[in-house]
Amino acid sequence: AELIDFVENGAMSLHWVGPDGTILWANRDELNVLGYDAREYIGRSITDFHADPDVIQDILTRLTRNETLIDYPARLKHKDGSIIHVLINSSVYSDDRGKFIHTRC
Repeated sequence: AELIDFVENGAMSLHWVGPDGTILWANRDELNVLGYDAREYIGRSITDFHADPDVIQDILTRLTRNETLIDYPARLKHKDGSIIHVLINSSVYSDDRGKFIHTRC
C-alpha cells in the first residue's frame, strides 16, 4: 500500500506508454504538471503532448530499440498552451521473450 501511494502521489511525474504510443497510465504529478485530468490524458497518444514531433519520434524509436534514455531534453504542451521544458528518463518493460510491454518513464 505504501509503495502504491508513493508511485501514485509522489512528487515526480511518471507514466507508462504502450508500444503504439498510447498513454496507459500516469500518476497524479504527471497530470498536475501538464494540467490534465486522467480522462483527458490516459488513452491518448503521447505525441499529442510533445511540442516537437521529431523529438518524440526519436524518443519512441530509441525506446523501441530498447535504449535507456537519461536526461533527454523535450518540450511538453500544457493544457493551457504553455510549453514545459523537461528532461526525460525512460526505459522499456518487456516480457520474458523481449516483447515491448510499456515504457517506464
